Amino acid sequence: MKASVRNPTSLLHDHAAQQHANVFMRAFSYPASQLPINFEKDVELADRVVLMDGILFIFELCERAQTAASKSGDLEKWVSGHVVRKGVKRIQNTRELLGAYAGLSLVNHFGHRVMVSPKEPDSFVSMIIYRVPEKSRAFRAARFKKGRSGGFVHVLRDADYFEICEHFVTPAELVDYFSFRRDILLNWDPPSTAVSESALIGQYLLEDFSSPPDPRFEGEALSRGGPAACEFSFVLETLASSIAAHEGEYADSDCYEILSELALLGRYELRALKLELHLALEAVRTDSFELPYRIASGRTGCGFLILPVTTEFHDRALSALHSLSVASKHELDLERQVGIGMAKSGEFVDVEWLFLQGSNPPNPALDDRLALSYPFRRASEQRLRPIFT
Repeated sequence: MKASVRNPTSLLHDHAAQQHANVFMRAFSYPASQLPINFEKDVELADRVVLMDGILFIFELCERAQTAASKSGDLEKWVSGHVVRKGVKRIQNTRELLGAYAGLSLVNHFGHRVMVSPKEPDSFVSMIIYRVPEKSRAFRAARFKKGRSGGFVHVLRDADYFEICEHFVTPAELVDYFSFRRDILLNWDPPSTAVSESALIGQYLLEDFSSPPDPRFEGEALSRGGPAACEFSFVLETLASSIAAHEGEYADSDCYEILSELALLGRYELRALKLELHLALEAVRTDSFELPYRIASGRTGCGFLILPVTTEFHDRALSALHSLSVASKHELDLERQVGIGMAKSGEFVDVEWLFLQGSNPPNPALDDRLALSYPFRRASEQRLRPIFT
């Protein structure tokens, strides 16, 4: 911390570091400089893009020189002119360029080459993130820009953006939050300009989508999540380690498919998965036998099976994970299935990942085995509220 104070880093560096620390951004984000220009003349592009199934983020970064004047009026002019006006144009250029490609081959933060198809996304989020000198005087600046064609661009100070990233990890969570932010700024602005980003985060966490913004919501944003959130991060890091260990030029498709399925989970689906991961890890740590935990998303067509393995069955963990995943996929008639096996190894917990996809043809033999010895908890269906989808 002291070293960073002596040698302050740039916004571009800090943003790249934040994306590198997030496994989803590390896998699916790319510098816009990788995009081949196919226009007759050079155009200015935004700094980074996130490309994955149905989701597109475009980031434009702007930083005020440390030696520049920091009067309130000067900063307001700089944000409205240099940051917003030029930033919106660069974002527009980037989106138009992406729309011109049928497919792209890009290298992600893991150093893997990934084939992407930047077709018109279902969810598109564009944002301008700016930084001013630390000791700048207080000033007012726009929090968004709405174009004449209906395009919406979020405008954020760097500290606000990094706070958002502390609360929301997956691309789907970020899409939901920025959809909420867009709607509340459009419906309540200009009063909302006086409310901190923490208050907006707190209001979203409280699921109060109808009240006007209010500073009283700031307290809710102090929550950083409980043990389940920490354990989800641990499990996610094991997947990141598997991806990072892949030495080939091209990505390991199964690991990236699993990561894509996790990235697309909505807020309530993710909450259910975190709870079941927490229960499974508790069973492994206490060496207690538990039936597999399962959730299935009707929205994405993917199921998740979490298998806690006791010491007694440690040697058969992989075969059990595969056979149970196949059975669960067949029974629930899912297009895709993610299997997560957990077993204790000394003081540590090993996590294995499995991905299955394809149709589910009739299998009378498997049906008979399931009828004779049912290996799962009885499934219950719970409708989860699809906010901002």
